[in-house]
Amino acid sequence: MSRKKQPVEGVTGLLRDKGSKFIAYVIPIQEVEEVAPFIDKLRNEHPSARHWCFAYRLGEAGEIHRFSDDGEPAGSAGRPILHAMDSADLTNTLAVVVRYFGGTLLGVRGLIDAYGGAVTEALKHASLMQVPRLRRIEASCRFDHLSALQKVMNELQLKPHETIYENEGIRFVFLADEAVINPLRERLTGLFGVNLR
Repeated sequence: MSRKKQPVEGVTGLLRDKGSKFIAYVIPIQEVEEVAPFIDKLRNEHPSARHWCFAYRLGEAGEIHRFSDDGEPAGSAGRPILHAMDSADLTNTLAVVVRYFGGTLLGVRGLIDAYGGAVTEALKHASLMQVPRLRRIEASCRFDHLSALQKVMNELQLKPHETIYENEGIRFVFLADEAVINPLRERLTGLFGVNLR
């Protein structure tokens, strides 16, 4: 299975159709809790817009997703937004399309093309990166061996996902890209007093 991609940073795109304006915002996200605040921010920035339709996909394989038509006819906005993201093989991504109504009804087909097209337009400006394949690894040591472990962590630019203080030592939980796991394992295996699992 090929690795999915995500945007490096947020991008925007604009599509106009029969007076209506569709502004797409595509941003990288890591968790569902980032969705509502970003949509609220856009509602505040565009108070006279008519709709704020969105889709997101999360997870290494893109297994978590949701979309909303926000009052547009069913299937005419959220699903096309998600389809545009899927066409680019994206995950860890939120796309919101803000619509200003131009006075002319576009019909379901026109809306599908406009919402999906606005996201496609935004993605033309996007720098994409492969989504890391994160794996869990734990390293534990006594406090008197901590400086050696921290030296390796700094050299590999690793930050612990979780730090657990125990009676006689400390345990670090890392969520690291597959590419880093083997070098980390090699470096830590040779360290006296450091245990891996």
